[in-house]
Amino acid sequence: MDQAETLVRSVFKSMSLTERLSFFAIRRPTSAAGRILMFLAGVKDLVAFDVYVAESNHVLGTTGLYRYKRDALEAVWLAWFCVDPNARGRGVGQALIDHAVTRAQSLGYSRIRLYTSTDPNELAAQRLYEKNGFREVGRTRGWFATTIFREKVLQVLGSSSTRTADDFSDAPELIKQDHS
Repeated sequence: MDQAETLVRSVFKSMSLTERLSFFAIRRPTSAAGRILMFLAGVKDLVAFDVYVAESNHVLGTTGLYRYKRDALEAVWLAWFCVDPNARGRGVGQALIDHAVTRAQSLGYSRIRLYTSTDPNELAAQRLYEKNGFREVGRTRGWFATTIFREKVLQVLGSSSTRTADDFSDAPELIKQDHS
């Protein structure tokens, strides 16, 4: 998990305080502090956090799913989608997107949402989101970059009633679930 956090912090250099503290909540989602941080951010719960690892145990990418309270019944949000700059162009990002979309569909969600930005560092991700059907649904101007909101409507495969991330053991071979 330390490697995953280091990767995310190196790729996303300008994070809000809430975003910076989110890894504490990811590491300890059921702790009092983790629950308080999620409450303050408007997050209902963490559905999954996955780390894409090479055979050498080097973290190549991360992704996750979480739910906001405001739209928890209809959508999950893509969390910390990121690929090591040295691993880009090798299909890691596509594998992570495919995994996250399949998981969201299996949980019965009708939409998967994300926010990203106009930061030039996120240009490759923008192209990947577009290619995978994440359409832009809004923008918010910020001090240094504009936040872009995207959404993909999903073909629902299952039910979201009581299933959690622990119900899934069918992740692709290179994706390791990390709930520590």
